[in-house]
Amino acid sequence: MAADCLASRLSEISIVPVPACDGLEIKSRKRDDPPSNADVSATWVEFTEPRNPGEWRYNDWIRKQVATLNFDRPIKSPADQQSEDRFGMATLYRSPRLISARYARWVCCGVRGDTLYGSVNVDLARWSLLAPDRLVSLGAAANSCWRQFADERRRGEAFAKAFPTARHWRDDDFEHRQIGRVMRDMIGPVVVNPTPSTDRTERIFVATLSDQSRWSFTEQGALVDFGELLDFAEGPFFCETQNADLRQMARPGASIPP
Repeated sequence: MAADCLASRLSEISIVPVPACDGLEIKSRKRDDPPSNADVSATWVEFTEPRNPGEWRYNDWIRKQVATLNFDRPIKSPADQQSEDRFGMATLYRSPRLISARYARWVCCGVRGDTLYGSVNVDLARWSLLAPDRLVSLGAAANSCWRQFADERRRGEAFAKAFPTARHWRDDDFEHRQIGRVMRDMIGPVVVNPTPSTDRTERIFVATLSDQSRWSFTEQGALVDFGELLDFAEGPFFCETQNADLRQMARPGASIPP
């Protein structure tokens, strides 16, 4: 009763015909009267008739994401400049305990084009969002992700210099709450505090791994979106962990995949 419910990704999706994915339907919307230089469209998946509060909460979330696209307001971009805003589902995992969904949104052009990601994880047993630390040790996840990034052939050396760490993370690092003014290190997925330090590294890793909207789950494992840790040209950093490794960092009694 657990499955990845999307057979394909992004612009063309279909729903896998298995019991875990019953009740889902594909929806789409496109701007009715676009200027010749504009492309605004969305393709997403929702529950036709939500059967429990978890399915209702997922529907509410995905509809709010789609509603942020400009389907009917004036578009102010210059006539000679292409404007694109395309929204598509990347993954949707469904089990008796969890709905985990991730979307990708391509926004272009102007100064640059970019792909924005967002996720939600609905804990069906609790009718709430899934707290990642209920599933895995966040200290173990932080150590695994840091090593994964530092070992990358192309970006590893630059990452290790920009995000030094003095020791291994522990779970109690994620229980600390700072009092008073704190430096903002990121806005959305982009690092805005340019000064490397072990403190900055800790703050970014703690904030990212504690945020359920940065996580997504599939039958194969988990992905955590760390955003653009280096400059734009280096692209985003995604920490991917297969189920075999997730089980090594799982909380006692936690089921992997969830």
